[in-house]
Amino acid sequence: CLAALQLAAGTAYAASPWEDPSRIRSAAVEWVRSQTPDHVTVRASALDSRLRLSRCEQPLSAASNHSSTGSAWNIAVSCPAARQSGHGLWTVHVPVQVSDVRTVVVLSRAASPGRPLTAEDLELQQRDVSSLAYGYLERTELVLGRSLRRPLLMGSTLSPDVLAEATVIRRGKVVTVLSQLGSLQVRSQGKALSDASTGETVSVQNLSSSRVVQGVVRDAGTVEVLL
Repeated sequence: CLAALQLAAGTAYAASPWEDPSRIRSAAVEWVRSQTPDHVTVRASALDSRLRLSRCEQPLSAASNHSSTGSAWNIAVSCPAARQSGHGLWTVHVPVQVSDVRTVVVLSRAASPGRPLTAEDLELQQRDVSSLAYGYLERTELVLGRSLRRPLLMGSTLSPDVLAEATVIRRGKVVTVLSQLGSLQVRSQGKALSDASTGETVSVQNLSSSRVVQGVVRDAGTVEVLL
């Protein structure tokens, strides 16, 4: 019975003058799959049921009009055989959705800038990362101890751009002040006048002369002053 049904379906398609919509959608999906990793899910939107396109006798051609990224793609599917014959040429645009579900770090509660994030602030949830334009993080250890650049609500996905660098020097900490001019290096002790992260500029007061200088934080105990 199954063989008979398949034969009947094939006969009905062969007799129809119109292109099978499922064939158009499949062409769009296969093209997107060729451009994306194997683990993503690709789905083509349903076409208008009123669509009537001349049946194409050759494999359909599919391409994107531009470099599609993210979750929404627009694929142009056309009949190359019609172009050769000079009649019946058609092209239809098929919306295709791409989803890439992964486990990512999100906030378990609202958080504000200036406070280091703890394990109680974080949890792992599954999200479609294809729609996360600013990236994502998959491990909580990449977030612990760092603070936010701006306030975020509970459930917000954490991305690298919302995280400030970890503070390695606290206000009042005694650090080594390294002054270098050519091959000459001078080291002294100073007190940091504010919190700072690696690579940031911080003011330091020399413990001997009380002179205040500015330098760049190189690590948790060193501030380099460029002469």
